[in-house]
Amino acid sequence: MKKARLFVAMTLAVTLLAGCGSGSKNSKTGTTANASGNTVSIENGEVGEPETTDVTLYGVNDLQISAAMMIAENQGYFKEEGLNVECVYMANVPEIAAIMANGEAKIACANNYSTPTWVLNGAKCKVIAPTCNMGGTQCLLLRDGIKIKSAKDLEGLTMGMVSGSTQYVTFRNMCKELDLDPESFNITTLQFPDQLSALSQGQIDIMAVPEPWVTKAQEECNATLLCSGTKSYIPGAEGDVLWCNMYATINANDDWAAENPNTTAHMLLAIQKATDFINNNRDEAVKICAEHIGMSEEDTAKIMDENVYAYGVDDSYVDTAIALEDFMVEENILPGGQSIPFADYHDFSILRKVTPDSYTAKEEY
Repeated sequence: MKKARLFVAMTLAVTLLAGCGSGSKNSKTGTTANASGNTVSIENGEVGEPETTDVTLYGVNDLQISAAMMIAENQGYFKEEGLNVECVYMANVPEIAAIMANGEAKIACANNYSTPTWVLNGAKCKVIAPTCNMGGTQCLLLRDGIKIKSAKDLEGLTMGMVSGSTQYVTFRNMCKELDLDPESFNITTLQFPDQLSALSQGQIDIMAVPEPWVTKAQEECNATLLCSGTKSYIPGAEGDVLWCNMYATINANDDWAAENPNTTAHMLLAIQKATDFINNNRDEAVKICAEHIGMSEEDTAKIMDENVYAYGVDDSYVDTAIALEDFMVEENILPGGQSIPFADYHDFSILRKVTPDSYTAKEEY
């Protein structure tokens, strides 16, 4: 079996072992039940008291997946919603897979690339809100000293990659559009920090990483940016591309959300406030996030400008998620070659109730 195909198999195996715009509160009085049968209480435009106030929210220490989480924690938005939230930051989204699958994680920051595989492998969770279009920060970088004249010169190089990472989508779509053989690449499974070290020591030729590792590789290793999910810098293929169009999300355990609908609603309200803060107070948001991830404000601002922070669901999100799922079926990324309906890994009933203006998609999920 060739190495790129072996990487896909390893990705699926790891996941199997391991096993989601502004709005306003509804002014009506009443309740709503989601697909799991839970009920959110709304009285005089306010969500009812949370069923539980102690919540652990899992995220990732980057500016795509968890910027809103960082801001909500810093600005006290969880406390404003009557919650005592412990924020735990993991190294990457695949690390969250195991604790989502075994039910330890009740609510977490993730993305709409990982969630279908989690659900097909038995994890009882769904995306309950998108928070950020992050395609512009899913990147491939070339080691200093390697010169290429065209995309074909990339074939045969050694690339580091995290198993199950979103950068795999950028890689496969780059290969497809530029007529490259993905199986010619020697893919080595490495965590993001290990890729940085391996690149600096010449052990790998290409890094497949998100921000802030892109900026770290450029500054510490003089790496050359080959492409992101939205822009190519490859000689002869420069320009805007659509190689990775995916979203960071909030995911919730089905049973937990069913038992704690008001708590879930308050969590979403805090995330919405944080997203609004990012978009309306960018300079302050940059300072907060820069301190959290330990980067300069200049670098943090550059990274955040590549992301589109948007709490809510529109037709573009739905279309993008369906297209991404089609890609995973075509590339045999989903377990057993299965497909999964959009509604099987999304439930926006709580979002539609507590922040109705943030839901503009034609279909209700």
